This record gives sequence, C-alpha cells and structure tokens, in this order.
Amino acid sequence: MEESVRKFAYSLFTIFVAVTAIFIVLRATPGDPVEKVLGAEAKPEEIVKYRKQLGLDQPILIQYKNYLVGVVTGDMGESLFKKREVKDLISKHMGPTIVLAFISVGLAMCLGTMLGVWAGFKRSGLFDNFSRIISLLFLSFPIFSLAPILVYIFSVKLGVLPVSEWGGLKHSILPIITLVIPLSAVLMRVSRNKLLEEGGEPWVQVLKSKGLNEFQILKRLTRVCLPTILNVVAIQLSVVLAGTMITETIFDIPGMGMLLFEGIQNRDYPVVQGVIIYSTIIYMAVYFVVDFCNARIDPRIQA
Repeated sequence: MEESVRKFAYSLFTIFVAVTAIFIVLRATPGDPVEKVLGAEAKPEEIVKYRKQLGLDQPILIQYKNYLVGVVTGDMGESLFKKREVKDLISKHMGPTIVLAFISVGLAMCLGTMLGVWAGFKRSGLFDNFSRIISLLFLSFPIFSLAPILVYIFSVKLGVLPVSEWGGLKHSILPIITLVIPLSAVLMRVSRNKLLEEGGEPWVQVLKSKGLNEFQILKRLTRVCLPTILNVVAIQLSVVLAGTMITETIFDIPGMGMLLFEGIQNRDYPVVQGVIIYSTIIYMAVYFVVDFCNARIDPRIQA
C-alpha cells in the first residue's frame, strides 16, 4: 500500500514538473502571442488592451498561479486563435492519436517480442543473425526519415496507399507502419537479450529436468521476459507519443500532434500547455498500470 502511494505521489510530482517546465519554456521562447494573434498591423493600444484581457500583463508569478489553478480545476483556458476551449479541442483531436499510439504499441509488442524471443531461443542460428541485422537497420531510421521513404514506395511508386487524410483503414496503414518499425526493433533486441539472460538461469535447468519440452519452456521464458518488455514499452511510450505527433504532421492526420504543431506555430500558449499536460497524464497513467501488472507476473517458480 505504501509503495503504491509513493508511486502515485511520484506520478503527481512528474506531472507537476512537466506543467511547470512547459510554462517556463513557452514564456522564455522569443515572440509575442498577442502580436501573433492581432497581426503586424495592430496598433500599440490594441496590443496592450488584448494583453491585459488575456492576463499576460500580470507579474509572471501571478500568471503561474492562475495557470496552476486552471490545471488543477481542469480549466485549460481558451485557444488564442481558434477561440474554443482547449479541452474541447483536445477531445476532438485525441481520437486519432490514441488509435495510432495504442495500435502501434500493441502490434510492435506482439511482433517485436515474438521475433526477439524466437531469435534468442535459436541463438546464433540463421534467423537470429538475420533478425539482428534487420533490427539494427530499422533502428537506424528515425520517424521523420522513415515516413517519407514509405510514402515514396507505397504512394508515389506503387500508388497503393494514400498519403494523407484520415478516416478509413487505408489511411492508417502507413502511419502505423511508420511507428511500429522502430519500436519493434527495440523490443526485438530487448526480448532477445532478456531471454538469453534468463535461459542460463538454474530454474530453466530445473524445468528441463522435469521433462518439459521446448515449447513449454519457451512459453515460461516469454512470460518471465514480460515485465522487462512492459517496462521498455512504458518507457518507449513517450517516444511513441512524440513519434505519433511527428507522424500526424507528415501524414496530415487531425490528431493531437497536428494540434500541438499549430499551437507552437501560432504561439498559442493554452493549446501547447493543454496538449503537453494531457500527454503527460496519459503517459504516467500507462506507466502506473504497467507497474501494477508487473507486480503480478512471476511464473518462473511454476513447473
């Protein structure tokens, strides 16, 4: 119980740090959101009036206090450009991001784990050597370079998949592949190395002495590797969320990534703050769930 409370407190502290960091970074970045909204032709008195209306004329500590109160009460404010509540904008754009992120993680986890475990079980074999080369190759391609390559092959040359828009299955294939490939490569290497590490443990020899066949031992080894794999997935989720936002921008998908990109371009403080806060909360919630699951996975004693 005490451990759960400690981890929950740590999650809250992490969210607080993220909330504070984005507030400081936005205001330290050159540029004036008021001038961006009103345009270059705005008169000085109009700029002063609008800045006062937004509360940006107040001391920075007062702005920070009001910002924290808004976060705690769930009031993210109103977009400076779209003139809509930030939480409504995020609700509208969250769907594609969640779909992309969680389908990609699920597919990458299944694919990377299966290939990595099998490669480790057949150590130094043809498949093991081939999988290590492929995983290293996939890790060499960051999302912003992998996506254009996939677009060129499947959209420009072959013409079988659309480049942009969002709606049907066809529109989601390329973005999902873009996210699955690098994460699968990471999980393949992690699961292979973990299986090799566990394969030499005494408990595996005990299972062999009890007459269990290769499949039964491999099944237990896979379950033993799961906590490590889940931890890597939880750590990589922040990378996946960032990758999802890059992917959305490249493929013109109306998700949180596109919303964040527009917010940064327009120096829309409330939108950028809201997207970062929601992303942090999602990440910490998933990490908390993964940690909860790991505490209940320990099959290595079972025969």
